[in-house]
Amino acid sequence: MKKIYLLLIFALLTAIFSCKSKQTATDNSKTTVNFDEKTFDPYFKGLGTEPFWNIEINDNFVVYKDINGKLEVFAIQNTHQAQDANVRLIRSENNNKQLEITIAQKPCSDGMSDQSFDYKTDVSIISKDKELRLNGCGNYVIPAKMQGKWELISFKGNEIPANKFLKTPYLQFENEENHVSGNASCNGFSGAVFFDNENIRFSKLGVTRMMCVHENMETDFLKVLETITHYELENDELHLFSGTDLQMILKKN
Repeated sequence: MKKIYLLLIFALLTAIFSCKSKQTATDNSKTTVNFDEKTFDPYFKGLGTEPFWNIEINDNFVVYKDINGKLEVFAIQNTHQAQDANVRLIRSENNNKQLEITIAQKPCSDGMSDQSFDYKTDVSIISKDKELRLNGCGNYVIPAKMQGKWELISFKGNEIPANKFLKTPYLQFENEENHVSGNASCNGFSGAVFFDNENIRFSKLGVTRMMCVHENMETDFLKVLETITHYELENDELHLFSGTDLQMILKKN
């Protein structure tokens, strides 16, 4: 009987601590982020005609501007990525409206210029008495926090001193365009980069053909670079991963 009594007490204490743990996790998830127009740094830009409109998206907010230039800010509630296609659905809201954005990877034209886009962008704005549907185009862009020169300081867990090679490997994102350039410790390279709010992939890298007579890590660096799938920014460091494996750390120059 005493054994059963002790088991009941243990079960009760376990349930109490479990509830406290869940409550703490819930409270932490409700951290409020305030919109600041000066620091707003989008990773996607979309636009449309008939009527004219545009949107900009970062990790926390969607900024929508209508034909009259009126600006509205929507806090992102959730984001869903389709498993069988490159389609993303973003749901957001403010005090008066809900906004849903569907971003689908397919060639798109705004119908007003020669500019082409890589993504079709559909927007739905829902208020109490009506729903406005808008069609347009868009592209992921390199946000300002990523732009600049990033020098390699760690590769596969090993520190890379600044003077280890004749040239320290680096990546450079010069502007919003999906383009990267850099040096692999001997030859320079440039190519395409796919980027969204958490994923990054490098492709079509063209490399110069200078003979490398000094010590270098060019082959290993370029081979790993093409396996990178996502990134994390920590202060002024860029962490690049292949899956869950941290492959390299670069520091902003």
